Amino acid sequence: MAKKKKKEEKDVLKGVTVTIMIIAGLACFGSIISTQATLAEKREELHELEMKTEEIKSQNEEYQRLFNADDINSYKEKLAIENMNYAYPNEIRFYDTSRN
Repeated sequence: MAKKKKKEEKDVLKGVTVTIMIIAGLACFGSIISTQATLAEKREELHELEMKTEEIKSQNEEYQRLFNADDINSYKEKLAIENMNYAYPNEIRFYDTSRN
């Protein structure tokens, strides 16, 4: 009788151990998948930040070129025409109004 009881205890212990190992394996698998998804998101963010960095570097180069140039009036003229839609007194401008 004692041997049978010990065998039942061993079987229960074995079943619990296997169950715990399966749960731990599933948890590890879930963690790996979650980590891979996060890694993909972070790589996309890095790519976007690198593109933004390149854009800002090109803007900085343009500003540095304008800063180093002695002709600040051409820069002011460019800003007035491009950003504020100014025009020369006798200049006629045509705008495409078909686009909204």
